[in-house]
Amino acid sequence: MNAPHTTASRVIVITGASAGLGATLAATIAARGQARTLVLTARRLERLETLKSRLLERHPSLLIHTIAADLAEREAPARLASRILDLAGGVDVLINNAGLGLPNQFADGAYHQLADQIQVNFTSPLLLTRLLLPSLRERKGMVINIGSAITCVANSALGVYGATKAGIAYWNDALRRELAGTGVRVCLVEPGPFRSEFMDALTALVEPGGQLDPFLENASPWMSATIEEVAGRTADLLDRPRRRVSVTRRFVWLFRFLGLIAWILPPLGDRIVVAMSRRGPSTAAETKKDALVS
Repeated sequence: MNAPHTTASRVIVITGASAGLGATLAATIAARGQARTLVLTARRLERLETLKSRLLERHPSLLIHTIAADLAEREAPARLASRILDLAGGVDVLINNAGLGLPNQFADGAYHQLADQIQVNFTSPLLLTRLLLPSLRERKGMVINIGSAITCVANSALGVYGATKAGIAYWNDALRRELAGTGVRVCLVEPGPFRSEFMDALTALVEPGGQLDPFLENASPWMSATIEEVAGRTADLLDRPRRRVSVTRRFVWLFRFLGLIAWILPPLGDRIVVAMSRRGPSTAAETKKDALVS
């Protein structure tokens, strides 16, 4: 089996790279010199090309490939994996970052939107990883999955989103144990809420006068992490792998406390979480994926 590639020759793939955490992560990795090649993929090719140009202005020696792919499409993982291997020849690090969130109650969600959310957040990361796994094993690479601290307490306003992230966390641990001894490292990043284009898009979909999360709207840096901090902690894993990284700040401890209450006293936990959920969006209008997925 081959030895791990050095930083100077490392190929890193980032899904959902056109905006938000994915774009910030690409910029962080480039600035630190942690890769020789970046493969950036998202639905919006024009935004990927803009990011590529900006990164190359600062880091002209970096090799960057951009691939347009809509991970909501059933065949997207297979097409994307094939294209990645054709362009880069192999993969050292796969960062499953792409995410789709819809701020509505499950019963109000349109069927195709729910199906897209499950495909983008859960099915596609698993299948893409499986297709790239031979290369990752050969190169003793790394898989980094972006989860969410929201899984600590079930919130009906983000029920499907939270369920997909909980599924990612379970699969992440199962895969890590399966690959123990192969040289492939598997890491999970669980951010708490942080201000980003993704969160701005969710907030914009709330009914007039409503709030997606009144706590987050007024949260200070002391309470919630910044997108740069989440990107930095994620990039740290490239040099110092860890099983799980939580970028929570104090905001998330409220929800972990609620999760503990719900576990110890289910009726009380249900009453509290239901009351909080009703302060948020009750019905989201039909939306374009452009607003929610990078």
